Amino acid sequence: MSVYSFPDPCAPDYRKPASVKDCLSQARRLVTKVGPAETPRIGVAPRLFVKEGDKVLIVTLPDQDRYVAAAVTQALQEQGAVQVDFIYPRQLVGRDPEITSVADGWKEYNLMEGGKASGTALDLVTGLGLVGAAAEYLDEHPEYTAVFVDVAGANAKRGLGKHIGKFRGFWPFNTWDWFLSRGHTFPRELWDEFEKMIVAPLGEASEVRITDPEGTYLEFYLTPEEAKRWQMQALLHGHLFMNPLMATCGEILETKGLSFETPPVFSHVSGVLAGTSNHCGFFPRIETYFEDDRLVEVRGGGKYGEGIRELMDTFKNIHWPGYPEKGLFWFCDTALCTAVGVHRRTSDMFKSYWIYPNLPERTRAGIFHLGFGSRASGSEKEFAAYAQKMKAPRGHIHVHNYFATYEVKLRGTDYWHKIVDKGWVTALSDPALRALATKYGDPDELLKYDWVPPLPGINCKGDYLQDYAPDPVAYLKKRLKKGKSI
Repeated sequence: MSVYSFPDPCAPDYRKPASVKDCLSQARRLVTKVGPAETPRIGVAPRLFVKEGDKVLIVTLPDQDRYVAAAVTQALQEQGAVQVDFIYPRQLVGRDPEITSVADGWKEYNLMEGGKASGTALDLVTGLGLVGAAAEYLDEHPEYTAVFVDVAGANAKRGLGKHIGKFRGFWPFNTWDWFLSRGHTFPRELWDEFEKMIVAPLGEASEVRITDPEGTYLEFYLTPEEAKRWQMQALLHGHLFMNPLMATCGEILETKGLSFETPPVFSHVSGVLAGTSNHCGFFPRIETYFEDDRLVEVRGGGKYGEGIRELMDTFKNIHWPGYPEKGLFWFCDTALCTAVGVHRRTSDMFKSYWIYPNLPERTRAGIFHLGFGSRASGSEKEFAAYAQKMKAPRGHIHVHNYFATYEVKLRGTDYWHKIVDKGWVTALSDPALRALATKYGDPDELLKYDWVPPLPGINCKGDYLQDYAPDPVAYLKKRLKKGKSI
């Protein structure tokens, strides 16, 4: 029995496939004929839609698992596709992506520069411009009627240009372990209800508090109008906007076709954000301090912290359009992904073709990725022009929190409602959600986390500050060597 107040480490025991048969049942669960419109999830759980007679192009990576590819091809053909082709970066852009590793989490601050690229050529998977190259390939091969490309974001769709109507979804399934995850087939009705429960109380929030055992303590306050505006825009399926600025900025509203004339909500976040991981990987523990949304101090973090401090100093006189003060880094991202049943992708952690090799872990429900940088307050075009003029990096960078407690004080009361409690999304325990889950199976199985990371001194044996915080990668490699889950 655990002596810790946080859930024990665990991970699913998926076995590497040895044949197409080992992947076929999952492929058939993922592939479906196009029917009633189904809202896509950002970056996770894509359903592979296909129409009768489709000729399908799948843009993938050099390490594409052959059994996954063959099983998906068969499943697509069973549902009516007449042709399924996989195409690789070397065929599109003449070279393979660089190999990355989660050991280099510090590199994420370098990728802020990609945020300047307003559009369309940048893809989230590799940064090679595969989306734009795929559009050019479709120009030359108009016979294709469907394309799967990239793993998330509006850039994928915009980058396809006139071929946007052929976009059927993302393709994150180059590795076998991510493909086999049960999280990708979580019932959509159940998922929709789950997310509605999470965002419902935001409109009544007067205060918000975020804490985490790695050292995070953040808080902010909201007027009734600000809370309502936030709640109305917080729901992005698979990736909830749990920060008012990210929900109400022009950058987001513009992608939804909504007016961005009203200034965004600056919620005046103050406190400290601490952790050891981001989308790129891991780094020595960092503490980032905020006053009224603006980053004012960075402690630790190794090369990641050094890079952030250097950018802070270099661009200290930047004054983003629509922002209240000068400064490059603003607290602009508190995102809660909502995939139940996904896990840390370990098969390519230390040898990946993704520029963000640690991206999959933050998709699991209950894990927050919190970020700072900038978002377009109004017109994206105006914001991009200012960044170009000042030669300033755009976008934002992250710190992940695994066991956060995220709570809102309901207006007019002394009651603090915990939306996430020590990493557990409380809606998963709601009787109404559990009752709905019985339509699809055992609620205890459907509504559980398959993966919980190890943090010594927090949810497993050891001392967090001595055994983990200085070098998380070394700790994780030791566990792997001993055959323990990470």
